Amino acid sequence: MKKIYLSPSSQPANTYAGLSTNEQEVCRDIARELAADLKRCGFEVKCGDYGTMYDRVKESNEWKADLHMPIHTNAFDGKVSGTRLMALDLTGTGFKVCQAVMEPLDKITPGTSSNITANPGLYEIKAAVAPTCYVEVDFHDVPKVAKWLTENKAQIGEAICQGICRYYNAQYVAAGEKPAPTPTPEPQPAGKIEGLPVVQSGSRGDAAKILQGALIAKGYPCGSSGIDGVFGVNSVAALKSYQKAKGLTADGIAGPATWGKLLGV
Repeated sequence: MKKIYLSPSSQPANTYAGLSTNEQEVCRDIARELAADLKRCGFEVKCGDYGTMYDRVKESNEWKADLHMPIHTNAFDGKVSGTRLMALDLTGTGFKVCQAVMEPLDKITPGTSSNITANPGLYEIKAAVAPTCYVEVDFHDVPKVAKWLTENKAQIGEAICQGICRYYNAQYVAAGEKPAPTPTPEPQPAGKIEGLPVVQSGSRGDAAKILQGALIAKGYPCGSSGIDGVFGVNSVAALKSYQKAKGLTADGIAGPATWGKLLGV
């Protein structure tokens, strides 16, 4: 599963309007909530709630994270509010993760002027090897927003987790729930492999569902629709990746050799 590195703010001097707390305390709490949510959804997580941003980037790079996520709150003039997400550019993976995270997060934050921007000059964006989704949840210098931030840390973590799950096509598991088992095909006797139908682009039905389930179970997601019995572009891409990894002809067509490898017979 993907490795997510969380880097909450280390700025205790950034105090919250009208409250006896600060950006570092709140963002560390949000990161801990998010870490628990992500682990429940099957991700590997490291939370660098110590040292400086330089320490965190170093650890993130050495760990070979798949996603680097700084978590902050913002300040400007005591009036502006809204969620701000930043990435290296507006075309890469970091931006796409920002898009996935923005939808659920912006639904719950109280601010009114949210956006996603490219900010390649920020150290944690330019120095992290992994794609970066830099989160500024909302503005802590607005009293009502500061209060909301301190009272909704768990909900913020859940919203960010939902966005990450959406991007990586992972099942979101809410607190207190158990993940649904991933459908896996029944093992087939060796003599029956030839009897399974060829599945390729445009195939539909039970065989397509079995193939999608087997690919997903082995770590090859088939797009946002998951196991829908329609073998489309994302499913074909997943099959080609699997075939290439297993030394098979990467043609996106499941014949006897591919079925045999997938089903272990």
